[in-house]
Amino acid sequence: MPINTTYEGYDLAVKKSTRVRDFAGGEDDVKGKGEIYLPKLGGQTQSDYDDFLMRGYLIPAVSPTAIAIAGAIMRKPAVFEPDSNLDYMIEDVDGNNTDLTQFIGNMIKELLYAGAAGYLVEYTDKAVVKKYTKESIINVSDDYIVLSQEYKEQDPKDKYIQLTKTEYLELTYDEAGYYIQNLWREGDGKKGFAIVDTFMPTNRGEPLDRIPFVFTNALSDDPLLLHLANVNHKQYLQSTDQSHGLHWTALATLFLFGDLRDESGNKKQIKVGVGSANHIEDVEARVEMLTFDGQGMSELRLSITERTQTMASIGAKMLFDGSGGVKSAETSRIEASSETATLSMIANTVDNTMQSLLEIIAEWQGSSIPEYAVNKDFIDVNLDPQTLLAYLQVYQSGGMSLNSFLNLLVKGELLPKGITAEDEADRVETTGVDFEED
Repeated sequence: MPINTTYEGYDLAVKKSTRVRDFAGGEDDVKGKGEIYLPKLGGQTQSDYDDFLMRGYLIPAVSPTAIAIAGAIMRKPAVFEPDSNLDYMIEDVDGNNTDLTQFIGNMIKELLYAGAAGYLVEYTDKAVVKKYTKESIINVSDDYIVLSQEYKEQDPKDKYIQLTKTEYLELTYDEAGYYIQNLWREGDGKKGFAIVDTFMPTNRGEPLDRIPFVFTNALSDDPLLLHLANVNHKQYLQSTDQSHGLHWTALATLFLFGDLRDESGNKKQIKVGVGSANHIEDVEARVEMLTFDGQGMSELRLSITERTQTMASIGAKMLFDGSGGVKSAETSRIEASSETATLSMIANTVDNTMQSLLEIIAEWQGSSIPEYAVNKDFIDVNLDPQTLLAYLQVYQSGGMSLNSFLNLLVKGELLPKGITAEDEADRVETTGVDFEED
């Protein structure tokens, strides 16, 4: 089979990730796909469709949600203390000056937008990590991984034009069982693909017996934000229908009944607006304003509101109910647990991926393997006055130790930055602060 053969299910996977990426890109990206996301109405000309497309609007949901999730995970620095052989990774992970924070942010984004990605460790003067999106990983087996990538080639007919072409990097093993890279390109005259280069990476002169490629996968094969993108798509369709309907029905239409002519027999011009007056000789004639009064627009507006609320519930934990009242503590706890479970899954996936990469990199660099762990404290838990008072009363009644109470203050970020519960307990003892009631 040819080198560009894809694995079963590849096309469907790309369709799903493309949908999420398009809706993450916003209104311009979605409208740029035209009929893929907004089919023509029956009988529409291209000009009518262009107007129809222009009237639609897309509520940004996917990208803000991705930013919020990444922000929750990265709100505090990750644990990463490499030795001198690996400290360059803090500033440059991929050899293109992508720092570690940006690299991790991109990894989270790939989980949200595509559900998976792959990372190839390469070595020149230092070990670096090259990212491959889910779309670029076209075939996988125990013996090989095939990656698609683009390259530039000068147009033979015009020296000022650079053509973008696709090549395939095959990560596989030679007959002796050592890791090699085969680069495949299409030959002249469309004769199919052929190997144009073979490279054997080595570690301090020794060939490798494994492919230094690490996959990162969410629990689901689908992008984590696919459901949100699907709801966003439905909102886009309905909002376009609503805007299109309002265009034709929002303003009243002047309608003339009868033969309106002046004394000379010419059609009489009717003036409309404040300060205008019309004299009509024909007693049978009349002028009316036709307005649209339909139930459909109201139902459509209600449906759009429901879609918007659904997107909000998918993208973030709702702290307040529809009436603005505070939800019960148990409800909030359950919802928080549900949200943080997803965040924890993403964080653990990132940690596992980084540890696998660091094992390969450390071996290549002749270094010890450092620990890497992203933040697991996802939610900003600043204590409101009522909650703080409740905890204080529990402490005063003997139901909580001073150390536990101070730990809550630390977690709620109510103590100065860098102050631990133990530090504050020492300060309390030194200054003689007394929490007991008079």
